Amino acid sequence: MNRREGKLRRILKTIIYKKKTSVEELAKELKLNEDFLRGIVQTLKKKNAVKVEKKIVRIVKPGKRLVEIGTLPEIVILKYLLKKESGNVKKILKNLELSEDDLKIGIGKLISRKIIKIKKVDEKQIVEKLIDEIPNELNEIDILLKKILREGELEYNELSAEEVETLKRILNRPGFIEIREKVIEYVSPTDEAQETLKKISETPSVTKLTREMIINKTWDKYAFKEYDLNEKFFSIYPGRLHPMRKLIREIKEIFLSMGFEEAKGPLIEVAFRNFDMLFQPQDHPARDMQDTFYLKKPEYGDIEYPDEIIERVKSTHENGWRTGSSGWMGKWSLEEARKLVLRTHTTSVSVAKMYEIGEKPTKIFSIGRVFRNETIDYKHLAEFMQIDGIIIDKDANLRELMGVIKEFYSKLGFKNIRFWPSYFPYTEPSIQPSIYVEKWKKWLELGGAGIFRPEVTIPLGVRWPVLAWGLGIERLLMIKYDVDDIRMIYLNDLEWLRGVGLRL
Repeated sequence: MNRREGKLRRILKTIIYKKKTSVEELAKELKLNEDFLRGIVQTLKKKNAVKVEKKIVRIVKPGKRLVEIGTLPEIVILKYLLKKESGNVKKILKNLELSEDDLKIGIGKLISRKIIKIKKVDEKQIVEKLIDEIPNELNEIDILLKKILREGELEYNELSAEEVETLKRILNRPGFIEIREKVIEYVSPTDEAQETLKKISETPSVTKLTREMIINKTWDKYAFKEYDLNEKFFSIYPGRLHPMRKLIREIKEIFLSMGFEEAKGPLIEVAFRNFDMLFQPQDHPARDMQDTFYLKKPEYGDIEYPDEIIERVKSTHENGWRTGSSGWMGKWSLEEARKLVLRTHTTSVSVAKMYEIGEKPTKIFSIGRVFRNETIDYKHLAEFMQIDGIIIDKDANLRELMGVIKEFYSKLGFKNIRFWPSYFPYTEPSIQPSIYVEKWKKWLELGGAGIFRPEVTIPLGVRWPVLAWGLGIERLLMIKYDVDDIRMIYLNDLEWLRGVGLRL
């Protein structure tokens, strides 16, 4: 008996003994690869030795935040406080290793339940407990969360009525609990299982006819495994690039093929390069805390440009300097320009390269993460990817800019492209490119473009026209892979990634 027959016999004996079991449980018990076991089960099914039933069940799994914290933040805080008379908020944060957000959420929940209160003592915030034990409701939640964390996953239908009610109270807390559908395969023996087991023991089986069998005329002593070419087998998911990485690689190849060079820059910028060099006024709404992430520590950075350049930019903002403009006619603040921000666009890379290169025929592009203080929903993220680029040439014009952008989108597979006039603080004229999405039956705006204003280029020593654009990437990916919620791109959902992978 060969090794495969030995495994086949062992598996069938276990199925007969157990009467009914899932493939997952069987694989764990026999210490076999689950996909390999499914192949054996299919072989036994063709021999009419077993039958397979599929059942869709709802599975309760621990979420990422539950794995990190172990329970709800308010329960962690309360357990800590019950061992003490009171607690300094900063000390609690340090001792429990909770994030500042989790501490705020936890304390807020406990205050609203009237379990604790906050009072000020010597300019310090002190948490005072109002009870001496964990309330039953929180205790039940803690027990259930610990059970889910311990088991790894539970069938929803196997939860008690009390556990289901407890679960409902925490389903609105994102990141703690995940409920997903799962297909479970159950295998059980048929009436012919014992007879098949006997045949496996008596007649050796093989998968191919060998030269020796033909010479020795012994082929009739073997049972040959039958192959069904129409049989659906388990899927194999080899490693692939993430769809976003694949799209970025494709975009880079397009720009490189068009004669562009790639440029890179830091994620953290001084406001001077992110805003001021681009002639964005210091009182512009995009610069306030509602749209921009400012750093707390360190709050300020060095403007690594000559004093002459800083003075030119200042004068351009205040009175237009030698650009022919009147500027913004307000007082320009060096302190405001020194503030550190998470870059709001990759145009900061473009303007830095423009200053570095000067009046020299140039084609530059950059791809990178940018940050905006946006409300996250199905079409907006606080962090996203942007393509940026510039062309410096003494004969550059708007027609050339539209041609480059149109060529780029055409190479990506989009044919119906149009432009309409727009406004941006640092380009004039300004345009917005859009593409027509047939399956959505509408035009989709994809970014902004234009020719840098003299107020941007002249202070940096460039008098030639400079074509510039900033285009979004996530929307392109949503179109290519039928994604209707932008958050799906970064959720690392294996089911979605595998489905997309089959189309790559």
